[in-house]
Amino acid sequence: MVDFVSGHAVVRAGAALAFLIAGALVLTRVARRPVHAGARCTTTGCAGPAGDHEADAAHLLMCAVMLVMVLFPTAPHAHALHGVLLAMTLVLALLLAGRLAGRDRTRPGDAGPLGYHLLAAVVMLVSMSGHSAGGHGAEPGAVPVILALVFLADAIAVTVTARSGGRLWWAAHPAAAGCAWPAGVLPHVVMDLGMAYMLLPGALG
Repeated sequence: MVDFVSGHAVVRAGAALAFLIAGALVLTRVARRPVHAGARCTTTGCAGPAGDHEADAAHLLMCAVMLVMVLFPTAPHAHALHGVLLAMTLVLALLLAGRLAGRDRTRPGDAGPLGYHLLAAVVMLVSMSGHSAGGHGAEPGAVPVILALVFLADAIAVTVTARSGGRLWWAAHPAAAGCAWPAGVLPHVVMDLGMAYMLLPGALG
């Protein structure tokens, strides 16, 4: 992955800029959204200004990790990034379990966005582990190709659905916290494209 990222300076700069924009959009909607415990999110959107603070925090963390990996492909220690991703995965799993346990009680929320970020963290963790174990001469694998195509397909599906005024259950609603199209779904799409970009080294070998 180090050789792939370092060898494509223009793509790396574009990816870094995209992560920065996505993080700024998430920070903006968090800052504009007051905490409101009574908000309820369904498959048609959020009926209140609160939205999903946990999913937004997970999004910011993932953007930060991926930005560091893109900007400094040789600097971060592999074990340190592995530890960060492992801790993030465990925290997201606990948050998702708590969200599912309280789904039909005082705070039902929407487990979809958290589940999406948990899946992305697991994929990134497994991808890093496999690449570290395989070394620079690893053969291209079918699994990274399939996963990259899945994330690309998700980016297209989320964009098309949001453009028509709908929402997929695992993606943040564009209208949540006053975010209009396309700012409401751009962070999710950037995350999809970033995941596909990170999976390319494993796909190409």
